[in-house]
Amino acid sequence: MSLLSVKNLNKRFGGLHAVKDVSLEVRQGDILGILGPNGAGKTTLYNLLTGFIEPDSGEVLLDGHSLLGIPAHKVVGLGIARTFQLCRPFVGLTVLENVMVGSLGPRVPAVDLEQRAYKLLDQVGLTGKAQSPSELLSYGDQRRLEIARALATEPRLLLLDEPFAGLGSGEIAALSTLIRDLHREQGLTIMLIEHKLREFMQLVSDVVAIDFGQVIATGTPQEIVKNPKVIEAYIGKQDAEHAA
Repeated sequence: MSLLSVKNLNKRFGGLHAVKDVSLEVRQGDILGILGPNGAGKTTLYNLLTGFIEPDSGEVLLDGHSLLGIPAHKVVGLGIARTFQLCRPFVGLTVLENVMVGSLGPRVPAVDLEQRAYKLLDQVGLTGKAQSPSELLSYGDQRRLEIARALATEPRLLLLDEPFAGLGSGEIAALSTLIRDLHREQGLTIMLIEHKLREFMQLVSDVVAIDFGQVIATGTPQEIVKNPKVIEAYIGKQDAEHAA
């Protein structure tokens, strides 16, 4: 059963066709990986799915209902949350207050928001920094805060944009465990963009590979790593031919 359906999505910025006829399906309960080199259009795709920018053409359906023309804050209210490639904490607020802001949406039940925020911070390993100014966190901790704030909105679909960037190996292992737990124990559907390919391939169930704004391959991780178009996109045509 598809939770999110994307059909022939297009976005141009002047002469750049950043997203070109992209179609994909995100099934309920899956972890779908979005793979591609820098500049492939992955984050632009996320921006289109979450209402930060409008497509030139195409369709985005959540449970069969169109998301076109719906602004970002209302998309969150429908159950899609995201993190960003560059961390964006609410400057001037504590770590705890950042997560509490995420709890103000319409999907969150009327509960003790502070207690709920503490539970989410404990889940991502930030309980001890709850009262710290969010802008003083290390980059790795800001990554964790982004995830906690997104989870605070009670999402049905969580879009993670390079969550391992800026993290050490131990932090990556802990965050990988968190993502698995969110998926397996809480049934959360996830889309994941990540350049750390080993961790990426171990987490996702299916992959959509994108290059120059268009889908070049889809399949399981095992299929994708052997796909000639994907290999070429990452290491170049000439090197791919030598590798073959």
